[in-house]
Amino acid sequence: MNKFDVKVDAWLEKDPNWTERLRNSVLYWWFNKLPRELRFFGITHFITRFALLASAPALAFFVYERVTGLQASMATGALFMLFSLSSFLDKWSQHKSNTVEQATSEAWVRIGDLVTSVKSSATPAADRDPTVIAALGVIEAYARQITKSPKGSISVSLALYDGKSTTTMKIRHRNPGNERPTNRKLKNLERVLGHVACQAGPEPRVVPDLKAFGKDAFFSPTQQKCNYRSLVILPITALGNGQIKGFVSVDCERPHAFHGHIAEELVVTTEPIINHIEEQY
Repeated sequence: MNKFDVKVDAWLEKDPNWTERLRNSVLYWWFNKLPRELRFFGITHFITRFALLASAPALAFFVYERVTGLQASMATGALFMLFSLSSFLDKWSQHKSNTVEQATSEAWVRIGDLVTSVKSSATPAADRDPTVIAALGVIEAYARQITKSPKGSISVSLALYDGKSTTTMKIRHRNPGNERPTNRKLKNLERVLGHVACQAGPEPRVVPDLKAFGKDAFFSPTQQKCNYRSLVILPITALGNGQIKGFVSVDCERPHAFHGHIAEELVVTTEPIINHIEEQY
């Protein structure tokens, strides 16, 4: 078995052990929480900015000899503490300004309640595609909110099997504004994790980092550039017999964007939207 098959079997059959959960948590904080200023290039940028600030006491000691080495060191240390505090407060302020308020989260729940109250029969056949696209847009907006992602970094797609077949599948719709192609037959379906998840059952599944599955998984089935790293797969089932008809995928360009409770909130809150999509088919 190659790396892709081994990874898929582990992904489908067992929950992560404590070491994998710890690793995923660390990677989630690294890619999604840790300010870029604290990463490699960010640290270089930080040091460069601080070096310019600390040049004054250095020049006073080495060039003009107006202060002692102790005085220059103390001044540099004080400047470092003030500069670090200023950088931290700046990032903290930005984080606070982007924090989701409770009222906003409750609004998403009410949207789901509203959608649930509208029967699918109330949607004219000619308007069903637009209403599905709008529903994907709602999912995209909520995913952006809980992952704190900018516009364009989250994509939501609906892929459906062709009739009762499970060997061919197309991307039927994407969220509004999404420029990825639609109505294209998915290539290499056996390597599409959405298809693999559908064949395993109707449970939602999370892919923390697509690259972890190896090069066989890191490709775009619609022959576009694969610019996403993490995704949530939500199988779509038919009303009545429970047949799996396809899936909704929510993907993000950052790894581990849907770690832990984030994926759980996405699944629970968007359940009425997913049910509405299922009712259209």
